[in-house]
Amino acid sequence: MADIKIDIKLLDSALKKLDNLVSAVDSNRKSASSNTPISLSSLEDGDLGKTTKWLTEQKPELQTRLDLARLLDVDGDGQATYSVKDGDTLAAVKRALGDEMGKQLKDLDIDSVDDRKRAAALAKLLQRYQDDKDVSGQVMNGLGPKGLTDVMNKLKDVFGRNSNGYWQRTMNVGDEHTALIDLQEQMGKGLAGMFSTASDKMDPSWGTKVAEDPWAAAILLHYIDKSRKDVDPAIFESMGTALKDREHNDPTIWGQIYNDPDYRHFGEDSFKEINPLREYLNVADNSTRDAQAVMGNKDLRHYFTVERQDSDHLSTQAGKVLSVATTDAAYSENKDVAKKAAEISSDLLYDIGDKGKPLDGIKEEVGGIIATYIADADRVHDQSAGEKTPGVHSWGAGEYPYGYGLGKESGIPEFGINLDQKHLRGALEDIGGNEAAASAVGRATSILNAARFDYAAEHQAEDKGSMHKAGHESATLAGFMTDGLVNGDIDGQEEAAKERKKIAQLFTSPIDLVKTDKVPVIGDLVKGAVKDAIVDGYTADKTSDAIKSANEGQAHTMSLTQLQALYAMEKHDVPTGIKDWPEENGHPKAPEQLSEKELRRVLAEADAQTGTTSDVTGEIDDAFDAYQKKYGDN
Repeated sequence: MADIKIDIKLLDSALKKLDNLVSAVDSNRKSASSNTPISLSSLEDGDLGKTTKWLTEQKPELQTRLDLARLLDVDGDGQATYSVKDGDTLAAVKRALGDEMGKQLKDLDIDSVDDRKRAAALAKLLQRYQDDKDVSGQVMNGLGPKGLTDVMNKLKDVFGRNSNGYWQRTMNVGDEHTALIDLQEQMGKGLAGMFSTASDKMDPSWGTKVAEDPWAAAILLHYIDKSRKDVDPAIFESMGTALKDREHNDPTIWGQIYNDPDYRHFGEDSFKEINPLREYLNVADNSTRDAQAVMGNKDLRHYFTVERQDSDHLSTQAGKVLSVATTDAAYSENKDVAKKAAEISSDLLYDIGDKGKPLDGIKEEVGGIIATYIADADRVHDQSAGEKTPGVHSWGAGEYPYGYGLGKESGIPEFGINLDQKHLRGALEDIGGNEAAASAVGRATSILNAARFDYAAEHQAEDKGSMHKAGHESATLAGFMTDGLVNGDIDGQEEAAKERKKIAQLFTSPIDLVKTDKVPVIGDLVKGAVKDAIVDGYTADKTSDAIKSANEGQAHTMSLTQLQALYAMEKHDVPTGIKDWPEENGHPKAPEQLSEKELRRVLAEADAQTGTTSDVTGEIDDAFDAYQKKYGDN
């Protein structure tokens, strides 16, 4: 055990001199370097550079000891003594600093003028060391969950009925009021930052215990979100579970509990409608790990996506969390993250595709999930395929080979999802009325079919049936998707027909972007389709408007599918019988580039052909129509 005595004034002076020395040396070094005609290692990474680096590294050694000494100088005589067991090392001083900060925070009397000054000093230290795991860990361990929430409540009470109102009796009431608001703000940021940093080493029970005071938990989460930080997933999950259980599917409970004006202000922000679960979900989308902690918990996911009463429209924020956990994470280079995204996606589709109905704010993201895993939707849209239970698989292995010449370079997520026709259809019916969701599904379907036709046309010469097969598979997928999106709330055949025409407008895609000189890459196009629909808002192009004018009597999606087939044949020199396919810069125009007049002519000429063209377009017509009848309600 060693006792260390600090003269605060001398140490403060030494720290300032160190700062000045480093600044002067570094400034002169840079000046000399810029004015030297040749490069001198001694001015860069040589002895001088190493010296300034070493001097800079000594600053924490002095600053931490100075901060500890100032905290210990309760008498204000400029002297402080502290004891360390294993020598006066930086680690030992950090532990001592964290212990003392925790002790003083717990003992804080916020209504004391002297303690209010002490609180301001502590707030600065909380800010300074909030990202330091050693100090943060010691502070949080010293406080414990109850101590942490107690401090939050002490800070709340500086203006409330539990306060002695000393600030109102000061000479400068306005200045003191402003200072107290700033104290709340800085304390809130510092405590939240320390909680976030230290959470990686905390027991998961911290989340449950902090949530025992939902108001304090809400303020803590609010400041974590303001700093765009996150929380250890295990703690975050337990906190969410506790808050969810407290709410009991009654969002009005928070207003009932916290109707006292004392709870409605903290720091710079107003909390007139305090809702801990809103603050919780605001934090959840700050990181993939927290988003997946929420959506990977079966009960929390079901509650936020299906079960919860949505009078406060919290499902919109839950949708953002779902997107971070699934569609954003599906392409992660971290395999554990990508696999978790697939697991959550599969579980969700089985949940809502069975009896659950997604809340309104979730529907766009459900469409994004189906679009992201379009290869699995294609795989299982026939009743004979699919799995009975949720799960994941790896593409390119065993029963899940890549199709259409695709491989790992295709951009399809490495992990696919378990799915079956029944649950996929149920999910489609649930989201059909949401344009962004339907657009994401439609564009992904069209992109996949474009890749399928491109591959088939390229191999038509050695496999005479490849285009016929592609026509059948593309039409059945498009037919199933449009029918599923339409039939959720449609009773009459005439109404269904109108809805199919509307849905067809959402099945347009950048078809010409599918490459023909190499294996089709569809992943980036699908990701783009999802982002266009969900992030940027629904903005469909008007390809289908031209199709509607050119061929009013046919299902629009079927017409688009036929155009995709004909376009692929043109690109790969498979005879179509169409005279002078419209070109631009020496290349066939993609369907969305065709004028209304050109589109009319192409479809009319195709309708008059025999051979491969008639075989493929006829198969698309028959298969598309059969799927509407086979799976439709009308």
